[in-house]
Amino acid sequence: MTNETTRPNVLLVVAHPDRDSATWAIGRAIEQGIETDGNATVTTHDLSRTGFDPVFGEQDLAHYRQTGAAPADVLREQRLVDSADVVVVLFPVYWWAMPALAKGWIDRVFTRGWAYDDGPDGGPSAIDQLHFVGVAAVDEGTYDRRGYREAMTTQLQHGIAGYSRIDESSVRLLFGAETADPHAHEHLTAEGHKIGADLAQRAQLVFDRNNEA
Repeated sequence: MTNETTRPNVLLVVAHPDRDSATWAIGRAIEQGIETDGNATVTTHDLSRTGFDPVFGEQDLAHYRQTGAAPADVLREQRLVDSADVVVVLFPVYWWAMPALAKGWIDRVFTRGWAYDDGPDGGPSAIDQLHFVGVAAVDEGTYDRRGYREAMTTQLQHGIAGYSRIDESSVRLLFGAETADPHAHEHLTAEGHKIGADLAQRAQLVFDRNNEA
């Protein structure tokens, strides 16, 4: 992480094409939560509107095999991540997992030698903190009964963040997004605001630690 700003920054990566969706309503609440105390800033990165290509192609494979350079769009994404103290990926849950746009962002941007090193002497990741916020259509009970929550946590927090030796990570699922009940939507945005406030505090700690080093 190479944040050169004077305030901690949270990078909010959103993988949803509809700005009127519950996911984006929660995203705006997260933004507000981050900016509440005025100490932290937020950079919102809309993967859909930027046209990010999630397909892991020939150039990505060559870079993985260490026979070619990273694609230019991947390098741009990595520079954006480098400017942040904390990274959070916000996405709607599709088939009990991240949608292709979010997963493809991880597949392509989290490259060997930058996000992780699978050698025996691999060093720390370029990413200080990585947090996932999934927006689920159905209720919490469905996830608990079927083991979906545990499966997603294993995949995201341990399989991605843990393997990459990222210092801190979390998985937060918000339930019941596909309902006509306005109180449910109010609850979801309230939770989003709390998540944002927590991310701001985390970013401040990372910022302070890195500037003391």
